[in-house]
Amino acid sequence: MRCIAIVALLWTSVAFAQMRAPFHVSYDLDHLDLDGHVLQFQVSRPVASAELVAIGEDGKELGSGTAAYHDERPGTWLSVSWTQPAGARVLMLKLRVTAGDGKVTNVELTPWSVAVEHEDVNFATNSYVIEPGEDAKLDASLAKIGEIVKRSEKFVKMQLYVAGHTDTVGPSAKNRTLSLDRARAIAAYFRRKGLALPIAFAGFGEDVLKLKTPDETDERRNRRADYVIAPRGAPPPFRGPYLKAHATWKQLP
Repeated sequence: MRCIAIVALLWTSVAFAQMRAPFHVSYDLDHLDLDGHVLQFQVSRPVASAELVAIGEDGKELGSGTAAYHDERPGTWLSVSWTQPAGARVLMLKLRVTAGDGKVTNVELTPWSVAVEHEDVNFATNSYVIEPGEDAKLDASLAKIGEIVKRSEKFVKMQLYVAGHTDTVGPSAKNRTLSLDRARAIAAYFRRKGLALPIAFAGFGEDVLKLKTPDETDERRNRRADYVIAPRGAPPPFRGPYLKAHATWKQLP
C-alpha cells in the first residue's frame, strides 16, 4: 500500500512539475515541407492538439489543418498538415498548440520567399562594371521586384537578397571576390533606380555552380546572380550548398 502511495505521489509531482513548466514551441525550416503541406514542431511539455492556418500572399486564409496527439514526450517532432489550393504560395503559417493541461500557445512562421526570374547581366572578364545595354535587363528585374512588393507589402516587411556566382575559370579566392563585387554592383543599381527595400548581397564565387564543371571551365550558365525577396529580419532564404559556402552577407547602405 505504501508502495502504491509513493508511486502516486511521484506521478502527482511529475504532473505538477509539467504543469508549472514553461510551454515552448520550437520549429525550423528544415522541418517544414511547403510542397507537401506538413509542418513539424517540438514542444517542451505534453501536448494534446494543434491547429494550423495557412495565409496567402494577399493576406487571406489559404487553408487549415488540425492534429491530435497522445502521450508524446516533450522534444518529439510532431506533425500537423494542412490543405490549400494547388499553386498557391504560403506567406505565413499560424500555429496554435494546446498542452495536455489546456494551456495554449500561438506562434507564427513566415516561410515565404520569392526567387525573381530574370535575365542575367553579362559582365566583361574580371570586371564588375555594368556595361551599356545591360541595364535594360536590370530594369526589367526591378519591375518584377516592384510587382512582388506591391502584392505583399501590406502583410510582410521585405528584404532583397542578391547572390553573385562565377564559373570555375581563375583562382577560387579571386572568383569569390569578383562575385561579391558584381552582386554589390547589381544591388547598388537597384538602389540608384529607387528600390527602397533593404538589400543584402553576397558572393559565392564558384562554390554554388548551376552546372557542375571541371576547374577552368568557361560556362556562361554559372556566371549568374540570384535575386530573392524574403521577410526582413529572418535568416537568409538560402539552404544546401549556399550554407556550406559560408559566404558573408553584407548590407547595402
